[in-house]
Amino acid sequence: MEYLKGHKIKPKVVYGNEVIFTDGTNDVRANQATCEAYGYRWNEHTGTCQIEFTSFKVQKAFSNIDNTVLGKKNNLEYGTTNSLLIGSTNRTKGQNTNILITGEKNQVESELNNVSIIGGKMGKALTNGQVLIGGGSFTSEIGLMQMSFIQLSLKTTNADVSYLTTQGDSTNYITLQNNVIIGYEAHIVALCTGGSSGTAGQYIYYKLIGAVKVVNDYTATFTQSISTIADGSLSISTTPVMADSTDGYTSIKVVGTANVNITWSASVHLYENRTDTVEL
Repeated sequence: MEYLKGHKIKPKVVYGNEVIFTDGTNDVRANQATCEAYGYRWNEHTGTCQIEFTSFKVQKAFSNIDNTVLGKKNNLEYGTTNSLLIGSTNRTKGQNTNILITGEKNQVESELNNVSIIGGKMGKALTNGQVLIGGGSFTSEIGLMQMSFIQLSLKTTNADVSYLTTQGDSTNYITLQNNVIIGYEAHIVALCTGGSSGTAGQYIYYKLIGAVKVVNDYTATFTQSISTIADGSLSISTTPVMADSTDGYTSIKVVGTANVNITWSASVHLYENRTDTVEL
């Protein structure tokens, strides 16, 4: 569930019939205005925000439905739906849909959808649409060593700077961990589909390779190179690069061409090595 405009907390879980909220880190109790803004009932006698269990729609949002779990100590937090967990001690952190996890001690962060962790141990998925293999760990920390790939896409019609988004959703980028070195490889295809100055069918295919160092405060330093694998006569003035999209996030940055309709597709492969003992 997303934060409502003007509110810094949102519903997380229901205990009994009380709705517990979160500020993103800590569990908190809502006041009456916030409680009612999210559509719940304020109990003046107890001073708590409560759910009406007669409402199927609201109850469903806090239930784990249509899930299959095979193995021991797997944990699906509230709002996980249409998901399959096979293995042991795997976890979805809530409000997740269409999740596949196999293996041991893997985790999908909250509010992520269409994520697969396909084997391995101690993997940590942080991005919508991510397909990941956990690489284990020397400690109890998850997400230290792992490999994944993410599909990014976008359509441009002008010469503005743009960032490809996960599964073309126009909103989400690749989430970065801190204190990490990430090697990456991106296969990027730009295809012209028309426009007043475009020639449909022209294309160009790039291969981008590099590494990014993300320090403790999430400042990212990129080292990379790009090559043209196939040139189908599509003219691009600025070659794509991996770059910060916003703090703590990265994506493929592209510049299109005025009055040319271009669809961009990138398959990004990530190879992560993170430390939990020192600050980079």
